[in-house]
Amino acid sequence: MAISDVQDLRRHLQWAITVEHATIPPYECAMLSVIDGESDAFLTFKYVVREEMLHLALAANLLAWAGGTPRFAGPYVMPTFPGPMPHHDPEPPLILHLERASVDVVRDVFLRIEEPKARGSEPQSDRYDSLGQFYDAIADGIDRFADTDLTDRPGPQVTRSYLGHGGGTLYPVVDRPSAIQAITEIIEQGEGADMSDSEPFGFEGADEPSHYRRFRAIVDGDVPIGAVQPMRRDPSTDVLPAGPLHDLAALFDAAYSLQLRVMDQVWREGDGSELIDGAMVPLMNHAQKPIARALLAEPLEDDTGDHAGPSFAWRPTPIDEMLASARSLAERFDLGPTVETLEQVTKLSSTSRGRIR
Repeated sequence: MAISDVQDLRRHLQWAITVEHATIPPYECAMLSVIDGESDAFLTFKYVVREEMLHLALAANLLAWAGGTPRFAGPYVMPTFPGPMPHHDPEPPLILHLERASVDVVRDVFLRIEEPKARGSEPQSDRYDSLGQFYDAIADGIDRFADTDLTDRPGPQVTRSYLGHGGGTLYPVVDRPSAIQAITEIIEQGEGADMSDSEPFGFEGADEPSHYRRFRAIVDGDVPIGAVQPMRRDPSTDVLPAGPLHDLAALFDAAYSLQLRVMDQVWREGDGSELIDGAMVPLMNHAQKPIARALLAEPLEDDTGDHAGPSFAWRPTPIDEMLASARSLAERFDLGPTVETLEQVTKLSSTSRGRIR
C-alpha cells in the first residue's frame, strides 16, 4: 500500500527511526562481546554500528524536514528485545535478540536484516520483506508530496559529525534532492541494496563494503570472530537478584534512557544544542560503553557460566540518582570515565540551556 498523505509519510519516517534503532543494540552487543578490540571481527561490527547510528540520525533529519518531531525515547517508540524486527513481515519471522557474537547470529539474524531486495521487487510501506522496499515506499511518498505539501523551511537539523562513522556523512535534509540522497545512502550502505548490484557502497565510502558484505565475510569464514565474552542471551535487569550487579545493569538502562531523552531534545533544538557535545556524545561513549563492558565481564551467580550484559531497557532515572549509583558502583567495578561523564551531564543539566526535559 502506498503512503497516502504527508501525515502518513511522517508516520513512516518515525517508523524508520524505530527500525534503525532496533538494529543498533543487537549489533552493539555482538561488537562488545568480541574480546579482541583490534580484530577484524570487532571492527566489522564497529563500522556497522556507526553507520546504523548515521542512518538513525538521517531518518530523524528526514522527519524533521517533513514537519515531524523525531522521537527516540519511551516505551511506545523504542524497540524491545527479544522482539520482531519492526514492521517487517518475513517468513519465518525475524526475531531480534541481544546476544554474543557468533557465526549463527550473523547468518540467521544479521544477514536477514541486511538482505538485499530482490530485483524488480515493489515498494512496501509496511510488512516489508526487505528494508530496501520499505525505503523505496518512503522515497515514493517524498516524490509525490515534496513539491506541494512539504515545507521549504525544515525543522531543526543535526549535522555535526559526532559519531566518527566512516563511509557516510550526516548532513541536513532541506529539500527533495537531499531527502532522496539520505534514503539512497541508507540503502546503499547495506540495508536492502538491490541483488543486481555487484557491490553496494555508501556515498563517500567507495572503498567501504556494505553491511551485508561485511557480515557475509564472517559467515564465509574470511573474518573469524575469535574469543567472545559468554554474555547471556537477552539479559534482563529485572531478573537479577538485588545487589551490585543488578544496580550496575539498572545504571546501564538509566544511561541509555537518558541518552535517548537527550536525543529527543537535540532534535528539537538542532545543531545549536549544547547537549550534543555536553551530554549525547559523552553518554554514548563514556558512560554506556564502560558500563556495558563491566557487565560483560561479570559472571552470573549460577552454574551456567554465562555473564551479564546490557538489556537496553527503558528506565528513566533522575540524573542525581544515576550519579550517586555510579559513584558507589565504581568502588567495585571498572566504570572508566562514567562518574566524570555523569558529573558533567549533571552540571550541564542545571543550566537553562542544558536542562534535560
